[in-house]
Amino acid sequence: MEYASRVFDSLSGKRNTITCNSMISGYVNCGFYDDANVIFHNMSERDLTTWNLMIRVYAENDHPGQALSMFHELKSHGLKPDAVTIMSLFPVCAQMASADLLRQCHGYVVRACFQDVRLKAALLDTYSKCGSINSAYKLFQSTHQKDLVIFTAMVGGLAMHGMGDEAIGVFYDMIELGVKPDHVIITAVLSACSHSGLLEEGLKVFESVEKVHSMKPTAEQYACVVDLLARGGQINDAYSFINKMPIQANANTWGTLLGACRTHHRVEIGRAVADRLFEIETNDIGNYVVLSNLYAADGRWDRVLEIRRLMRTRDLRKPVGCSWIEVEKKKNVFVAGDCCHPERSIIYSMLSILDQQIKDPVLSLK
Repeated sequence: MEYASRVFDSLSGKRNTITCNSMISGYVNCGFYDDANVIFHNMSERDLTTWNLMIRVYAENDHPGQALSMFHELKSHGLKPDAVTIMSLFPVCAQMASADLLRQCHGYVVRACFQDVRLKAALLDTYSKCGSINSAYKLFQSTHQKDLVIFTAMVGGLAMHGMGDEAIGVFYDMIELGVKPDHVIITAVLSACSHSGLLEEGLKVFESVEKVHSMKPTAEQYACVVDLLARGGQINDAYSFINKMPIQANANTWGTLLGACRTHHRVEIGRAVADRLFEIETNDIGNYVVLSNLYAADGRWDRVLEIRRLMRTRDLRKPVGCSWIEVEKKKNVFVAGDCCHPERSIIYSMLSILDQQIKDPVLSLK
């Protein structure tokens, strides 16, 4: 990019839309968003490609509001959004968890008669990320020519929603249609099995990677098997499997096993797993918190104090939790310990009622 930037600077008055777009594209691909923004604001003329690139800049930089502003500004200049424009908005919909905005994008896709299969796959994937798995499945069923990308998006969406049986069903339907799987969809199926407690089915899929599909399992797939065994309570098997893996386990894989040790109260294996984790990932506070909770559940308070002292020594702090929900086209954000929401009194009152109904089975039936 340095050489490209020097050539671009030497053009001075000879720059045009094409050269500016090329530089913006290069900066975006390299993650230099500020430099892309400078060129954009200095351009005297902009075409649809320019606007699409800038929408992508803000979408990929976690600024959904600015990305939407760019989209509306694009339309105010009389330009007609194309398939690339709409696809650039999908990450915005996912970041805002806005199914309403996504439905508007979907409506535009239908009206514009866009037939790109990858566009449909991205739309399906975003519906899943926005929590609308039924809309995703309807879109999947309405797609007559399904390829590997469409099947992968559907299996991934079902996995995301813990619908393991349905994900396996879609996967085997794909196999019967003669579509050859790749590592991405197999990993998605294994993840679905893991989150749904389908131990035998997941192990069967894993064994098929080499025996049926003639592929070498990836690190992600090995990690899925560890998660599958761990969630199923087979901690010893998971620990044995992770130590016999032909590739070195990463921090996420060890972290999965540590979390399972806490859930199933396996303190000694948990300690051994934590030691490996601390070697790989010294400053991840989540690992320390899980180990501390594991000791607390077993009543080993001296160990709890030891972990907490270690956290203070290394100046590790847990980030504040945050969640949000869209109600009547408005995003409501909730931060742990925050009391700033204007409807907080009504919300806390309703939570209190729900909590009481959960504790009192007789009351909940009325």
